[in-house]
Amino acid sequence: MKVRGIRKDGTYREIAAAVEKEADHICVTVSADADFGGLERVEVDYCGIVAAQGDDGYMVLPRAAGCDDYCLSFFSRHPDAFETELAGSSMPLFGVKSEKYTFLAVISGMPYDYTLKISGGAKGFCIYPVFDIYGQRPYENIRVEYFLLSGENANYSGMARRYRAFKEAQGELTPLSERITRYETLAYAADSVLIRVRCGWKPAPSPVLHQTPENEPEMRVACDFARVEDILDELKAQGVDKAEICLVGWNIRGHDGRWPQAFPVEEKLGGEKGLRRLIGKAQSMGYQITCHTNSTEQYEISSLYDPQNTRLDREKKPVVGQDLAWSGGQVSQLCPRAACRLAEDILPKVAELGFHGTHYIDVIGVVPPRPCYHEAHPVHTGGAATCMKYLCDLSRRLFGGISSEGAYDFIAPYLDYGLYISFSFGQDSGCGLCDKPVPFWQLVYHGYVLSNPYSRTVNATLKDKKTVLKMIEYGGRPSYYFYSAFMEDENNWMGKDDAVCDTDSQLRETVSKIRDGAALYGRLSAVHTAFMENHEEVAENVYEVTYSDGTVIRVDYNLEEYKVLKKPANKIVCRS
Repeated sequence: MKVRGIRKDGTYREIAAAVEKEADHICVTVSADADFGGLERVEVDYCGIVAAQGDDGYMVLPRAAGCDDYCLSFFSRHPDAFETELAGSSMPLFGVKSEKYTFLAVISGMPYDYTLKISGGAKGFCIYPVFDIYGQRPYENIRVEYFLLSGENANYSGMARRYRAFKEAQGELTPLSERITRYETLAYAADSVLIRVRCGWKPAPSPVLHQTPENEPEMRVACDFARVEDILDELKAQGVDKAEICLVGWNIRGHDGRWPQAFPVEEKLGGEKGLRRLIGKAQSMGYQITCHTNSTEQYEISSLYDPQNTRLDREKKPVVGQDLAWSGGQVSQLCPRAACRLAEDILPKVAELGFHGTHYIDVIGVVPPRPCYHEAHPVHTGGAATCMKYLCDLSRRLFGGISSEGAYDFIAPYLDYGLYISFSFGQDSGCGLCDKPVPFWQLVYHGYVLSNPYSRTVNATLKDKKTVLKMIEYGGRPSYYFYSAFMEDENNWMGKDDAVCDTDSQLRETVSKIRDGAALYGRLSAVHTAFMENHEEVAENVYEVTYSDGTVIRVDYNLEEYKVLKKPANKIVCRS
């Protein structure tokens, strides 16, 4: 075992750590009361070399900065020496299956303040967390837990099941099957497709960095409230009886127009009168309708802009966007505490418009907890995570549900739906260690959180068959987005195949593809709230996914087809 601190000059000194061992569980703890003076980082390397070069087996890597997907990295495919770090892991864990052993490692203390160090070469492979403390006392103990796995659990599915059991033991997880009996909005969402409509927006990236009412760029009206009514009529005409509508850019000056300011409702779209009419019509037709807000950013043009609310970094400098101006211009990050205070004022007014459904707060699921070092409202990463959880609870009380992009592990138990869990299909993830993407997040959270797997599986039935199959393989909820491709620089992360309704023929064609997605989702209704128990490649490009109710879905990318099978319940791999 190697637990040591790293000074600014790169030199090391040992740090005392407590090790507890019990059966298949090992816990390594560095007390927050240890001497951290002069140390920038703390390495916790309990295992040392986890595999020899050329060994069979793999590492399980989380989605993180530099790796946009959950994946396997095979030891045999990386013969050259390397050393890398992954930061901001979406799930605080990693796994190893080698000839030596199989284990899941969980960072359960200081889980937002580390990087994952990975190296390989002639001496073998190492993987362990390095905690960033900057010479300060941590706000809690540093802790890494190792769970040894064997038999049918000695693989990535077994690691996911073991982590799910770990999360269940913490008491945060409540199955969808239970929650839908308490929240009618969630019950509706679980059986319906999602349709987001971007109503209006100013150019993004913006040509105007510092916006005022005098120099503010014009907003493009893509789909006003009356046109959204036409979408509803066409959905009903084509037999799509259940859909959850989420309005994006309904607020003043459209999507990312003047956050955190939302009001007045954008007049060019129909104003508050037109919006209330639309909400009433949707609900009378049996559709659930909600909207998109933002609680992490502020723009100078906003009537609510206050530089004192901007998050300060460790050097006490405001955190503002430097490389890209969004629709509202230069963006400043809100302190999480300020975000909660503002939301307590804004969100009740939004709910009063009549919205009811899985309300959407932008990006809270795809960014790590952001600390603030402002003397008036300091908050560490753990406190920032608590703030984001509070926003989820507040939204559920006001609207009946909550959704966002992605689903960072700290917030996943508090979400009802994640718009996309990862941004890139596996080998496109930007991580040279990614050899095979796997639905690790889904193996943990399917049955607890509704989700769509990738940004590119938005509008899946408008795209090719393999995209649809990926959504099926990962247990996704069909999700659509009118005017998803809106960026001026064409950097559209949801792809170029867009849902549009500029003409009536386009509207009919788009809705026909949504109808296809709704029908597909209906055929797979048995697994909407089931747990994903096992995922494996049974032949080249052929995958079988086993659910807790005994359903097995086989996805064949060679034949471009899927089949729903059934196995006896005793054939299912049990949860740990």
